[in-house]
Amino acid sequence: MYFILIASLLTIDLLAQSNLRPAQKKFESETIEETINRISAKMKDNKLKYTFINSFPNTLDTTVTNYDPNIPDSFVITGDITAMWLRDSTNQLWTYMEFINKDSKLQNLVKGAISRQVNQVLIDPYANAFNYQKKQSEWSNDNTTRCFLGVNVHAMSQNLHERKFEIDSLVAVLRLSIGYYRETNDTSIINFKYLKAVQRILRTFRDSQADQQEQFKSFRFPYTFQRNGRSTDTVINGIGEPVRRTGLLRTFFRASDDSTIYQFNIPENAMASSILKQTAEMLSEAQLSWSLRTAAQPLIGEALALSQEIKDAIYKYGIKDGAFVYEVDGMGKQVFMDDSNQPSLLSLPIYGFIDIEDPLYQATRKKALSSSNPYYYEGTAAKGIGGPHIGANYIWPMAIVTQGLTTYDKQELRECLRMLVTTTGNKWFMHESFFKDNPDSFTRSWFAWANGLFGELVLKIDKQYPELLEENYI
Repeated sequence: MYFILIASLLTIDLLAQSNLRPAQKKFESETIEETINRISAKMKDNKLKYTFINSFPNTLDTTVTNYDPNIPDSFVITGDITAMWLRDSTNQLWTYMEFINKDSKLQNLVKGAISRQVNQVLIDPYANAFNYQKKQSEWSNDNTTRCFLGVNVHAMSQNLHERKFEIDSLVAVLRLSIGYYRETNDTSIINFKYLKAVQRILRTFRDSQADQQEQFKSFRFPYTFQRNGRSTDTVINGIGEPVRRTGLLRTFFRASDDSTIYQFNIPENAMASSILKQTAEMLSEAQLSWSLRTAAQPLIGEALALSQEIKDAIYKYGIKDGAFVYEVDGMGKQVFMDDSNQPSLLSLPIYGFIDIEDPLYQATRKKALSSSNPYYYEGTAAKGIGGPHIGANYIWPMAIVTQGLTTYDKQELRECLRMLVTTTGNKWFMHESFFKDNPDSFTRSWFAWANGLFGELVLKIDKQYPELLEENYI
């Protein structure tokens, strides 16, 4: 009787803890609610059930702060920071991409985000996060410049929340439109403004291929950045460590918003190579008007050429001892590590750069999920990848989800699911990170991207091994 009582109290506590979805949701989708009900009904483990119920709709529940279906226009914040990141907003909405053909409201939400992102790129292709309306941000005093008429001028404006140049931010804009088009065949997103944004992205990428010596000779610095903060939040001399032209794209910051060690980041370049090719394919296949098709033709050729150039350079400079490395400088220096944020070495198949079963990827994956990676941690609560953004011994649920999304192994999927649902700190949401030996010690209680990724993993498992959703996870 005592044990029955304890079990009953635990169930009641879990039910109470699961009631975390806001009464006034920012955005509601009948299709998503039906999916939640259908999949959660299979789940016998309350930890799994309530984590899924809370996490999967988190972007819709809490982060769609401004939505106008008539324009359309959508502003999607990242979570507990009220700004729109290009990368995060794409990944947050990607969670629902397979459902947009079933829900016109959801389709308009994604379409509105594409429109908003296009406008943001045209405001400043070097910025990673934007304000909804003009206002000062906490980073307004960053020393960041752009080249104007041959002179470097201050570039931080009230449209911007933050101006860290990250390749993946621009690639994310292309990826969202590709995903939308593939699901809907709706070519209305491909207008002259969209093509202008693609042109701006390509030009920015071409500028990023130049090394510092070329820029010193021309006195042309399209972007510099310095911040009075910790070392991972700023860039040495405003331009970073020296690199040599390789065909790779320079990125000043990683997907974690941390500065790079060497500016040729292999995961970001791999994502760029793959998505640029997919962009060219989309523009080639889309049934466009004569004028739009004429405007798109040179962009198609340039995107394909740049995609191949980047890929060739990755295979030339980005491999050592049978595995991809994380960053290089083109002069022989390399660093092997992997970070929890996507794109990462672990996530390369997600963007279509390489097949999961490719021996090169498998060797890289094995190395990333081992002590060879200085940011791989094993604790009593879980094991997985962290990164310098938070620091030593903090594992990111996002990385565990990425591990699950890049395996076909049933036992590995089971273990990933177990670690995720037992490390929420009894909050039944994904966090940014948690201490490897104590999940009650975590960062960011509200992180929509990670919540959405967890939902994606559950959807994958439901398709591949639905029986895993019926198991208990201790």
